[in-house]
Amino acid sequence: MVNTAYLASTLVMGLLGVGVVVLMLRVRRWQHYTPRVAYDDIDAGGGRPTTGLARMAGQTNTWTVAYMLLVLGFLLGAVVYSSGAVTGMTMIAAVGGLIAVYLVGGIYFAMREHGRPSAQAAAGSAVATGMLSVLAITVTLLVS
Repeated sequence: MVNTAYLASTLVMGLLGVGVVVLMLRVRRWQHYTPRVAYDDIDAGGGRPTTGLARMAGQTNTWTVAYMLLVLGFLLGAVVYSSGAVTGMTMIAAVGGLIAVYLVGGIYFAMREHGRPSAQAAAGSAVATGMLSVLAITVTLLVS
């Protein structure tokens, strides 16, 4: 016999998921907003040309596909963990690694797109890596 609490929680989470999708589809007016910057009487113009990575990151489809892949990856990780193939610490390390890569890469990409040279962007990523290392050491010392 199926536990009704599991069925109810599955139904509620499904409805919440559908609600989030509907909300995101309805609140898309921000996509058509293009800010213009002008200093004194100088028109902003076209600005510097964007890179291929910046154009790809600016498309909604790219973020949608990345989000779907992330969700599928977490689902696959949950299935692998529940089957007993890997331990909990392995899953925590994998998720922590993904978050670290996302954070360090995001800082580099954001600094490059805001006009910083690659050396400063690499330094910002190095600082983020150092902070993550300090955080990992702190957690290790507190837990042990």
